[in-house]
Amino acid sequence: MAQNIWHTTNASSAAYQAAGNWFGVLSAVEVAVAIIYGLILQKLNDRIRKPAYALGMILGALGFWGLSVAPTKLWSVIAFIGIGMCWVTINSIPFTILTNALDGKHDGTYMGLFNSWVCFPQVVASVCSFALYPLLGNYMPHMLVVAAVLALIGAFAVYVVKEISVERGDIE
Repeated sequence: MAQNIWHTTNASSAAYQAAGNWFGVLSAVEVAVAIIYGLILQKLNDRIRKPAYALGMILGALGFWGLSVAPTKLWSVIAFIGIGMCWVTINSIPFTILTNALDGKHDGTYMGLFNSWVCFPQVVASVCSFALYPLLGNYMPHMLVVAAVLALIGAFAVYVVKEISVERGDIE
């Protein structure tokens, strides 16, 4: 019977080392996909930016969920493709929406504040994960499902944001 890598905690074991090596491969897949998808995202016009953001978040949600139930290495590669698309979406589109809405007077201040509010949830999530992990049965796939749910919420939350642009004449 194969050992489940989610419960492999002995860092000197062959299973733990194999899981670490496989994670390196998956990380390379994620970054390669993010670069390619990022090149596609840079060509977007204003009208499809929000749907593209929602699509990236939905693909990420599917990736996180898929990884939580991944029965094979191929399944985990497919999951990391979705996660890579989500990662580049998160790191590009919100900043584009903000910079399009700025008038050039206090860009550094607004970008700094925005970046702080992007980082703040990451800090909160890291701290809260210590409390959440035991509540979910000390089982990592449950945390991946939480990530999937939050990505889905983000996919739909973007439609609440009113995007304005100085260049389009939305503001003076």
